[in-house]
Amino acid sequence: MTIKYSIVIPTRNRAEYLYYAIRSVLDSTRTDIELVVSNNFSSDETARILSEINDCRLRVISPSLSLPMAAHYEFAISQARGEWISILGDDDAVMPYIFERLDRYIERHPLVDIISSVRAYYFWKGCEDFYKNIVVSYSSNPTYQVRSTKKDLYAVLKGYRSCFDMPQIYTTSTIKRSLYEEIKLRSGGCFYHSIIPDMYSVVALSLARDKYLRVDEPLFWVGTSNKSMSRSDRIYRDAEQFSGNLSVKHACIPRAISDKVSYHLHSSGFSPLYIYECLLQSPLNSHEHREKKVRADVLAAVLIASYKRGQPERKQLLRGIWEDAVRHEISKARIITSSLLIWSLSATVKFFSLLGRINRQFGIGRNAIQFRSTERNIFPTILDASLKIMELRSEKAKSKL
Repeated sequence: MTIKYSIVIPTRNRAEYLYYAIRSVLDSTRTDIELVVSNNFSSDETARILSEINDCRLRVISPSLSLPMAAHYEFAISQARGEWISILGDDDAVMPYIFERLDRYIERHPLVDIISSVRAYYFWKGCEDFYKNIVVSYSSNPTYQVRSTKKDLYAVLKGYRSCFDMPQIYTTSTIKRSLYEEIKLRSGGCFYHSIIPDMYSVVALSLARDKYLRVDEPLFWVGTSNKSMSRSDRIYRDAEQFSGNLSVKHACIPRAISDKVSYHLHSSGFSPLYIYECLLQSPLNSHEHREKKVRADVLAAVLIASYKRGQPERKQLLRGIWEDAVRHEISKARIITSSLLIWSLSATVKFFSLLGRINRQFGIGRNAIQFRSTERNIFPTILDASLKIMELRSEKAKSKL
């Protein structure tokens, strides 16, 4: 049978969440799907959990040696056989309705090979220090639009669009496998050229295509746990410490961020700089993205975002911004001017975004679903949240009869 959808889960030492990610996929009755789980030398209960699942749609694989994140993603995706592929985080989940909804979007937009959906959030126990007592956050509308990848990419670089609202080969998006193979071929045989694979995929997809489909109903749960990579510098250390064969099999595996960006600023968590670093690394990049204007805009966006940090950190960040500007012969006045323009434009974008949310809330409110909960005892796992959402969707469907 032809496989239409491949869900790929690269995992390492997250056994306590992995089972639920797997079940979210295999609970589907579809026979034209496959789930590929790549176990990257886990030392916890991952192998046992995988061995106890008996489903012909599941394939368990492992690399020949422990790989850093980007290399592991590359290895895992290479095993996918479906027409459409998605990477699912091992603490995330797919929505119970994902495949049927994808069928409909693909039928309506047969020329689109990138589909990106809004986020729904599930917060696992243990990350309350970051996210307080919120457990579930879900907002869905039956709207969608074809958007420009290039315009949205520039908006991310300037800081007034979130990189998490962009198409990527990770939870929230799905792409045609043929597009992945095309980018890989155009990039010297390797897809990933940055140590942060999800951010790099934003850049690669945006450079390879002009349009993508953005849907306003979540197709995935974004799970957040206390093992999320964003909580530490593990992603840098994993890449730097990798000891694979540099000359042959693992020659193109990225081992560090570009030396053309500041490590201090990059490791401080600014998405415009994540994306810019990926642009600098990408073989698909044209010279226009390397111009001083783009760097000035990125530093301006970082400057604006730095004012949300505490005073001691902000002083260090400002020093880093000005040092990077001097290094690349960009004047302080230029960055300040860019920041003022970006700030005013960002305020305008946020205003119209708010109007859009109000319109969706009241204009098509009969079809919208909003749900938020702090009840950990009611939603102890991500699958319990899925059950609630299906209940709400069923009630909404009945109310329209």
